[in-house]
Amino acid sequence: MATLLHSSISVGHLLAALVALAAGTSILVLPKGTRRHRLLGRVYVGSMSALLLTAFQLYFLFGRFGIVHWGAVGSSLALFVGVGAVCCRRVVAAWQRWHYLGMGASVTGLYAAFAVESTYRLFPPSYFWGEALGLAAAVFMLGGVLLYRHAPAAA
Repeated sequence: MATLLHSSISVGHLLAALVALAAGTSILVLPKGTRRHRLLGRVYVGSMSALLLTAFQLYFLFGRFGIVHWGAVGSSLALFVGVGAVCCRRVVAAWQRWHYLGMGASVTGLYAAFAVESTYRLFPPSYFWGEALGLAAAVFMLGGVLLYRHAPAAA
């Protein structure tokens, strides 16, 4: 029974990740503020919410709260900032900047997790931390540079 639960959570996690990657990438390349942007944004937030919930359910991978869970906490915070900015747009003058930064950090974290998850099995276990942290740091640095270069002006 535990194996069936494990596999169904893992499948749900993988499917949510694939939907989030597709929606997040589409949002990055398509025009902002359009009806399609808002629809894809809802798909992204829904799939990321499912992805994060299943990440916390995959607790048994480590048997304790591990680095994967801390990444999910950070991603949850970024998603909360991005969505919260839209919800508070009538009272926060710089809501677009906060939305951009929160959602940008969220999708950057998603790409970093994808890069680590899709490559860590290529290396011996003794290289995991260097590979995982190095690759994630490289994705976050590139994402940070791109976010900085394309950020909307402060209000």
